[in-house]
Amino acid sequence: MAARHAGGGRRFPARYRALAGFIVASAAFVAIFVAVTLSAFHKPTPHDLPVGIVGSAAVTAQVEHGLDSAAPGAFSFRSYPSGASATTGIAQREINGALVASGANLRLLVTQAGGTGPEQALIGAFTAAAARTGRPLVVSDVVPPRATDTQALSSWFLVLSVLIPSLAAGSASALALRRAPRAWSYAVPVAGAVVAGLAATAIADAIAGLGNYAAIAGIVALLSLAVAAPTALLARIRPPLVALAVLAFIVFGIPSSGGPANLANFIPGFLRALNPVLPLGLAASAIRNVVYFGGHATTPQIWTLAAWALAGVVGLVSITALRRPSPALTQLVIPPLVPAEPARASVPGSPDSRVAESVTLVVGFDNSEPARRALIWGTDLLRTRPGALHVIYADHVAIDSDLSGFGRAQMDETRDEKAASVAEAAKEIAAAAGTPYTFERRQEAPEDAILGAAGTYAAAEPANTPIIVSGRSHHVPHRVIGSVPVGLMHQSPYPIVTIP
Repeated sequence: MAARHAGGGRRFPARYRALAGFIVASAAFVAIFVAVTLSAFHKPTPHDLPVGIVGSAAVTAQVEHGLDSAAPGAFSFRSYPSGASATTGIAQREINGALVASGANLRLLVTQAGGTGPEQALIGAFTAAAARTGRPLVVSDVVPPRATDTQALSSWFLVLSVLIPSLAAGSASALALRRAPRAWSYAVPVAGAVVAGLAATAIADAIAGLGNYAAIAGIVALLSLAVAAPTALLARIRPPLVALAVLAFIVFGIPSSGGPANLANFIPGFLRALNPVLPLGLAASAIRNVVYFGGHATTPQIWTLAAWALAGVVGLVSITALRRPSPALTQLVIPPLVPAEPARASVPGSPDSRVAESVTLVVGFDNSEPARRALIWGTDLLRTRPGALHVIYADHVAIDSDLSGFGRAQMDETRDEKAASVAEAAKEIAAAAGTPYTFERRQEAPEDAILGAAGTYAAAEPANTPIIVSGRSHHVPHRVIGSVPVGLMHQSPYPIVTIP
């Protein structure tokens, strides 16, 4: 009883390690995300919000002093000679609003299209300042939102809707395409980003009427690639590193973007420093500027998004070039010698006098019943004529690691155990027939593994065309959706023998 109890204690950590890791990781994600987001938005306060002032030096100094006293560091001021030039400054994204203090009234120029956060902050601050002077304040929205985008929120929600699927696509593509051809690892994220840009922009235009289809589609596609490619790179290096992408693009990316109200100047300093760097805020601002401000001030944002995308793609190209799958080891198995049959006299010209031609058999084997029949047929054939027998085991999975990485060791151990059992089964069949053979474990899809091996043997012996041997399943699903023999017959340049 004591020994069994001790064994059970040793099994407990391995059995629940992945579950415990997932729970801990989820709790940490929630805690960090809530802490960062609430730190950013629980009490938004403007910091160096750029504002223009039109008026005499005395009036300008009075307004700046009053606002600095009421809210130190909240605004940064820029003088303009006229209301028209200040309006141009707003349209070109130099400032978020302007106070025109010439005349009997105070006139505040704002733009809700630039974000409801800056607009409301300016209205609140300058309304209080005007009340202290006793002069009325007239508010004018010089760049209002579109009727189909009443609070100019669509730009931010469009990029948020693309951000999360792009992160998931980058992670999934790296895992699913780990054994695919090398070019797929970077071609798929690029193609996916293009499709995401075209589809998302078409839907956004149909719902919110943003217009500027080509420009917005390009920005959205660039955002998608800027997120998907670096995420795929991290997953290629080591799957748990995807957590870094989640932290950068979601946990810190969403708060630092300023949210739908464009509160980028209202968040704490450590998040404001990230705003010009992380993709979500960059893409949201770029689309907002394209839709409402004639594309002004988008160049730095586009270049930064392009740098993220290029770094991800170049990294994928580099790591896939450096990490080519290592060639599988080939094991030559020599069975025990069997007594040779007595030599028989033969008459010249008779069939017995002719030397049988050597054959090269390539047998796909996974220890299933059809595969066992195929291997038995091959070993029996080579008992009566010279040749070589090559047994191929396709160790192929769509995803070769879990997203968290906690179960990777167990998954690899299970796959190794499966491969070992398949190799042992092949050894028993070949030993029963007394047939030498090689066993090769290839980490590819079955058809690719068998054809790749056949191509290798054909190149080694050009005069001896390999023959592929495969067992045929009698199961109904295989008749409907196809099987390995069917796939081989569609692709193989070599003869195929299917064993019923």
